[in-house]
Amino acid sequence: MPARGMAASSSQAASAGGLALGGSRGAHPTLRLDKFLRSTDAGYQHAEAHTQGDRFIRKMATYGQVRPSVSFTNESRVVRPMKETGAVDMSNLPHQRHDPRGDPREGTFEIPAPPKEIDQSYIKMFQNHSLMTPSERYVEHLAMKAGHEKWREERDAVFRYRKRMNVLERKHPEGILGVDGPTHPETVLYRERHEQLRTQAERAEKHAEKRFQHLHQQTYTDDAIAQRYFGSDPGMERSKDICIQRKCVDPEVHPFRFLDTHERLFPKFNPVWDPERAAALRSHDVRDKSHDIISGAHNALPYKVAMPWEEAQKQQMAKRAAETMATQHRSHTEFEI
Repeated sequence: MPARGMAASSSQAASAGGLALGGSRGAHPTLRLDKFLRSTDAGYQHAEAHTQGDRFIRKMATYGQVRPSVSFTNESRVVRPMKETGAVDMSNLPHQRHDPRGDPREGTFEIPAPPKEIDQSYIKMFQNHSLMTPSERYVEHLAMKAGHEKWREERDAVFRYRKRMNVLERKHPEGILGVDGPTHPETVLYRERHEQLRTQAERAEKHAEKRFQHLHQQTYTDDAIAQRYFGSDPGMERSKDICIQRKCVDPEVHPFRFLDTHERLFPKFNPVWDPERAAALRSHDVRDKSHDIISGAHNALPYKVAMPWEEAQKQQMAKRAAETMATQHRSHTEFEI
């Protein structure tokens, strides 16, 4: 019987697969494969049974290939309450109670620092092969023995200091209650950790300042658009209070924009002949050549223009005044002689 049931199920799957392939003949191979898997493989079929009728019934399948997640079944639809101990951001700073400032036990525990350099000068005595008396050799032997013992003590001091500091940093990273901690500005035991936290705080401060400037730039609204001072005199030049692209309205840079009709039609100064324009036109005519294309001679021309009579009169008056001053000076000198 089981073999007969398995054969029946396989024949049903084969018939469904044949119908799926036959119905999608001529379609894209991907669409044919998708239709075939949906008809034959249970992993590609929906776990909910097909609903009959014209009414939609909302339900969640709790069996088959589609199971609800753990967070869906264990969490209610009610929002989690915000606890007093919760915080929006996390911090790796130690607890505030480990800050020893103001505590009478502040700074009472310390680990003596080892010597910066270990004395190894006694090793040079081993290389002394000169002739010596027994008394001198004995004195050198005592010095070598004392130097070796001092070297072992200093080396052990370095090892013990490093071991005690490792134990303090690994087992008590938050500090010693009432004695010392990483947040203390004058700490000695946690100096390295204090510098790390200080660098981290400086980096966070710079990031927060840049973030504030960026958010301010994104959310800033011009006063003219927000109408903060609507109806009041802004005390600005023309069109400066409108935050749109505008043309230059400087009367010194563009004086012709501030001329009226009468000033444009009847200018005060109307030159008959402009030497700069004449030089530009002749340069275009000769194609910027400084020689004659036929004779090869130099073709430079002077562009001298008679100055206005007001300036000529001023120069003549200045020349006469200079001559008068020279004559008076000469006569005064002759009188003295």
